[in-house]
Amino acid sequence: MCQVFAMAQWNTDRILDIGQNALYFEDYVLSIQYFNQVVKIKPHLAEPYLYRAEAKVQLGDYQGADQDCSEAIERNPFLPQAYYIRGFARRKLEYYKEATADFTKALEFSPDNLTYLMNRMDSRERSEDYKGAMSDLDLYLKLNSKNPNIYYEKGRLQLAMKDTLGAEKTYNEFIKADSTNVLAWSARALIRMQKDDKKGALNDYNQAIKHNSTYFGDYINRGILNVETKNYRQALSDYNTAIKYDKNSALAYYNRGLLRANLGDNNNALSDLNKVLQLDTANTEALLRKAMLEITVGENRKAINDYKIIIKKYPYFIPAYLGIAEAEEALGNQKGGYQYRLMANNIEKNKDYINRKNKQNIQANNKIVTAQQSTTNRKTELFNRFTNQNKEDDNNATQAKYGDDNVRGTVQEKYTDIVNERNFVLTYYAKTDEVRRTNTYYPALDQYNKEKKISSTLKITNNELALTAELVNGHFDAINDISTRLAADETNADIYFNRALEFALVQDFNSAVEDLNKAISLRPNFMLAYFCRANIRYKLVEYVKNNTDPNNLAIDKNKKISTEKQSRFDVEMIMHDYDKVNEMNPDFSFAYFNKANILCTQKDFKTAISNYSKSISIDPDFAEAYFNRGLTYLFIGEDAKGLSDLSKAGELGIYQAYNLIQRFKK
Repeated sequence: MCQVFAMAQWNTDRILDIGQNALYFEDYVLSIQYFNQVVKIKPHLAEPYLYRAEAKVQLGDYQGADQDCSEAIERNPFLPQAYYIRGFARRKLEYYKEATADFTKALEFSPDNLTYLMNRMDSRERSEDYKGAMSDLDLYLKLNSKNPNIYYEKGRLQLAMKDTLGAEKTYNEFIKADSTNVLAWSARALIRMQKDDKKGALNDYNQAIKHNSTYFGDYINRGILNVETKNYRQALSDYNTAIKYDKNSALAYYNRGLLRANLGDNNNALSDLNKVLQLDTANTEALLRKAMLEITVGENRKAINDYKIIIKKYPYFIPAYLGIAEAEEALGNQKGGYQYRLMANNIEKNKDYINRKNKQNIQANNKIVTAQQSTTNRKTELFNRFTNQNKEDDNNATQAKYGDDNVRGTVQEKYTDIVNERNFVLTYYAKTDEVRRTNTYYPALDQYNKEKKISSTLKITNNELALTAELVNGHFDAINDISTRLAADETNADIYFNRALEFALVQDFNSAVEDLNKAISLRPNFMLAYFCRANIRYKLVEYVKNNTDPNNLAIDKNKKISTEKQSRFDVEMIMHDYDKVNEMNPDFSFAYFNKANILCTQKDFKTAISNYSKSISIDPDFAEAYFNRGLTYLFIGEDAKGLSDLSKAGELGIYQAYNLIQRFKK
């Protein structure tokens, strides 16, 4: 007994060490898998929860980190790092008062820890406790007076308190303390620019850039100042440099577009404005400028379309009506031009009434860099995922456990499409993924493989491999061989099942279904055949859906009705097969999962969630079920449950969940 205990002690310590190594080398997803093992073996230990929380913070899973830190603190309330990490997570979750309490607790254990102190200052500032935040800054200066960057924080805090004079004085001290610090010059330049001290602001931006600023905003703002002093060549250079440092800055493209237009470089100006609208589809100012330029270069139809978009948003905006009139007249449509001028005239006559009813204005001027804006439409993104949930993605090559760059470092920064994890199927080939924890072992399948009734070993996967030409030819040969065997023995369900699998691999779904029908008629309790038939029927439904021309259906209403009826019937047949699988094998979690996916496409989200939950109750490590259920919760507006499920999915190896947590955590 003692020897077994010692070995277990050594194993968990060793696993914990390896997990910490992975954490240190920024292999966060892998480290979580090690900490999971320690939690399962020794759930009374605080450390694995603490380290797992740290990894989750690095991945942007702040809710999961909060929960893990609470578990660690419950087991050992004397871990300052646990309070610090939980405070950090809570601050990211915008629980500022709770975060402040955690940082205060961490400081009780470590009163001189500057990191804890700065984090508490930030939380206090965000909760608008400016007095407390300033107190923390003063304490920081006492503990570390050699850090000049603290002046930046103090000045920023003074600006939050609307003490502009105090902030400028602080930034003067900052420059005096470190005249080579880019941040000092940039901060004071912005204050001077907002005070309309153009000469002083330009001098400060010159100094910031002289000291090798890489902040795109410094170049945009200096460009604006150079435009105002008619130094157009330098302004254009500044905007070019801003774009070099931030290729997705709509503001840089917008300001450069305005400058190019003013210089008569209309085609390049249009290119910039198109880029702005690509980055920020709601930018009406850019759309207005674009429409004006399109008339200048003779692209009148495009201008009319753009002005109409503006009118839809601003129905009383006179310049848009006049712009359409000008474009119509340029196209020779004098009557159309007159009608739009008449509409503009009517608005002008009634402008007092309209202004009282609906105040609106569009200003198309240079913009200084103040705050970043977002135009993401969250609900639209979530909705679109249901249209593509089962599409193949053959770009994900099999990766070695330690060589997969896709799961190393801060994977939450890698953009993830909002698409459900695909259905699980039975096949001979599967891409390996050693990070995910989903249990794909099933006793009935294992027994069937041992009996060697078919030509290859079957696997459960939702990550199928695309076949090479050589493999495809091999499966065609196999179909011929199996057909010869069937000619000699037409009552063998396993041979029909085998050929159905081969047909499915070469994408002959109709023949596969026919063989599965025969196998089931010969063996009515053939659970694996029911599961395969449901999967292949669903692939057929998806194939038909994605290869039907909606324009033809719109023209032929009878055909549309017939197609919709057939689709509903096919889905009912698929669901019946999955129900039959679970009737015979109630613990086969993959049938519930696949059924839930289809219910999502039918917009029956509550029943889908129930089925995902059933699959999770069978396999508590079913990563894909947590992921899909999380997305479904987010779509129906139950964000807390959705983020919790995505956190669990990330913990179980679906690293894409961390990117979605980043995007939908608010």
